[in-house]
Amino acid sequence: MQTVAAPTSVGNLIVCYATFHGEPGYAIRTPDRRVIFVDHDAQSVDLTTADSAALVLLGDVNLAEAQALVDFLAGGAAQICVSRRQEVA
Repeated sequence: MQTVAAPTSVGNLIVCYATFHGEPGYAIRTPDRRVIFVDHDAQSVDLTTADSAALVLLGDVNLAEAQALVDFLAGGAAQICVSRRQEVA
């Protein structure tokens, strides 16, 4: 696996994979610091401080997609695993 530089956000818009009450989707923090949850059906919910206990952030979308692309270009998961140098202890 290669290290991918952290992407710069456009206008402080931060998008993370997330779950909200167990529903998968995206958590978006806007430049005015509001947090919006968008599920895979494009339904959005403005979250409040009270909703924070039900929100689980899973990772930055840009970073995850960039790493997935790098892995794909390296031949995919199977190719990466079989080509990795084996250390003998």
